[in-house]
Amino acid sequence: MKDDLFQKGDSMQSFIKRLLQHRDQLSQLEKQVLDYIIRQPQRITNLKLDEAAKEMFVSTATITRTCKKLGFQGYQDFKLQLLLYSREDNQVESHDLSANLAFHTKRYEKDIREVLNRINEEDLNKAASMLVQARHVEWFGVGHSYSVCWDASKKLLLLGKSSIARIDWDDLRSSASNLQKDDLAIFVSYSGETLHILEYAHIVKNQGTPILSIVGTPSNHLSDLSDFVFYTPIEHFYYKDVDLCSRAPFQIFLDLLLLEYQRKHGESSSASK
Repeated sequence: MKDDLFQKGDSMQSFIKRLLQHRDQLSQLEKQVLDYIIRQPQRITNLKLDEAAKEMFVSTATITRTCKKLGFQGYQDFKLQLLLYSREDNQVESHDLSANLAFHTKRYEKDIREVLNRINEEDLNKAASMLVQARHVEWFGVGHSYSVCWDASKKLLLLGKSSIARIDWDDLRSSASNLQKDDLAIFVSYSGETLHILEYAHIVKNQGTPILSIVGTPSNHLSDLSDFVFYTPIEHFYYKDVDLCSRAPFQIFLDLLLLEYQRKHGESSSASK
């Protein structure tokens, strides 16, 4: 029987597809664990390690080893990521597009007010200093956040700083692994909980590269991994499975950040002469 999670959003299907890509690397017992996970993902989130081992007829060590081969730190880390994707799909709330123009105008006005009210000179200065000190800037954003990264990366490159925003997931994973301590990683994520973004952030963190993040929701795991976080509330709005949340607040913050970067970069260049 087809699992319920396959009938939800693209994010969970992407997660399951990613697990399946590792199947050929697993032993027979490890494949048994993976097959159970794919058949019963909802149940897995409610099982402790020893309980899962009894249901799968394998040892706890086999489950832990499987999770690590799938790219996680262990069973608990795997369950957390599975819960995040499940929560992300479940939080998709569909709205009626019959709402009048005034409703949407007020929604966008609220988003813009929030970002402008939350920007302060001290935080902007700190973030700009991170840009000035970086040898190279790597941008991480998937889905709707990618266009924000691409726009900011292009502007930063034109301002003379080495900068790139990649779209391919494998390229993003590879670039995260190759960053140096004098580089800067900038993450843009509405939820701060997207599985791939968290994967890349963990890799970057292990590299010792500073992380600057722009998020649209509070108390998320990406923020916990970051050295600097700018949070601006963005009103949640979906129609069916289409994300119609505005990313304009992210673009406003990044444009102001680039202006502050150029000012500080100009000052440091003048001082060195």
